Amino acid sequence: MLFLTFWGLTGCENWKAFHTGTFNGEPYEVQFMESKGFSTNRIDHAIKLGNRKRVVIDALTTDWGPPYADDLFGEAKRVYIDKNHVSYRNEPDNAVQHPSTMLYLSPNQFSREDFDQYVALMHREWAAIDRKHANGEYDHFPHIIGLVYGESDDFVRIFRASKNGKTYLLTIEPDGRIRYMADEVSANDEYSGLSEKVQMPGKRIYVATGKNAGLSRTEILMYKDKSGKTLGDYFTLEENDTSEPSLR
Repeated sequence: MLFLTFWGLTGCENWKAFHTGTFNGEPYEVQFMESKGFSTNRIDHAIKLGNRKRVVIDALTTDWGPPYADDLFGEAKRVYIDKNHVSYRNEPDNAVQHPSTMLYLSPNQFSREDFDQYVALMHREWAAIDRKHANGEYDHFPHIIGLVYGESDDFVRIFRASKNGKTYLLTIEPDGRIRYMADEVSANDEYSGLSEKVQMPGKRIYVATGKNAGLSRTEILMYKDKSGKTLGDYFTLEENDTSEPSLR
C-alpha cells in the first residue's frame, strides 16, 4: 500500500500515441506509457476514442490468457471481437508474451454507451492494429479477443477456509489460473497440490496424491465462497498421481 501511494504521488501520466485513426467521425489513438520503477520499467497501453475516457490496457484490465469458459462471466455483457482467437490452453500461460485476453471496462468508470462504442471501434479496427504492431512474441502488446463490461476481480472465484490460525484463499482466475495463499496483504502463492490451471473441457481440477500431495480432497472441500459453495460445486476434482504434468 505504501508503494502504491508513493507511486501515485510521484508518477505522472505521459501517454504517447503510436497509432491514430478515425471511427464514425471521431478520432482515436492507441497509446503507450512507460512507467519507471525502482528496478524495472513497465509499458502499458491504452486506446482513446474522441473525448471519451481512455481505456487503459494493463494488468488490472487484462488476463494472462483467454477465459477458461464463457459462462464464468454470468450475466455481464461481453463481446468477442476475434472469432479466430487463440484457444484456451490447459498449460500455464506466460503474461510477458503476446497473450490473448479479454479487456475489462469497469461500469464504475465507463457508461454502457461508452462500452458499446469501444466494442464497435475495436471490432472494426483492432485486428489491423494488432497485425501492425504485434511484431514480436515478447513485445507485451496485448492480443485482445473481446471486451467485458465489468472488472476482472468480479469474475474471480474465491474460496476461504482457516488453516493454522490463518484464513487461506483458493482462487480461480478468469484465465484459469489456480492460486493458493494466505489472506494477507502481499501474500505469496503457496503450494496446493492442485493443477496450475483449470483443465478443459469439463472444468476439471487435478488434485495431486502421493509424495507431492498438497491439500487433500477433504481439505479442499472445506473452502467455501460467499454463497457457501465449494470448489466441487463449480469444478470436477480429479485425484491424480504426481507424474501428471501441470501440477503446482
